Amino acid sequence: MKAKYESMYIVAPVLSAEDVEKEQEKVLKVIDEFEGELIKTDIWGKKNLAYEINKFKEGHYFINYFIMDTQKIKELERHYRLNEDIIRYNILKLEELD
Repeated sequence: MKAKYESMYIVAPVLSAEDVEKEQEKVLKVIDEFEGELIKTDIWGKKNLAYEINKFKEGHYFINYFIMDTQKIKELERHYRLNEDIIRYNILKLEELD
């Protein structure tokens, strides 16, 4: 069963603009590899964090909206967890698809 998701993640501020862009490409590749369909991406850029995370006070924010099989969403979560350059993430299920 497929569902619509919103996924926000924060990339470490120590990366260059080019490396930050590569991180976004990696995330989009994971979504694509597991038959996800990207709806849109909001790039918020470098912002101050509400609180310190891993000794960082700011980070690069991205929000991806996509459709993916609910059984495959764990693979995206695994990518976030294993990637040391992603300092925080969340994945929210928005609604079921018919």
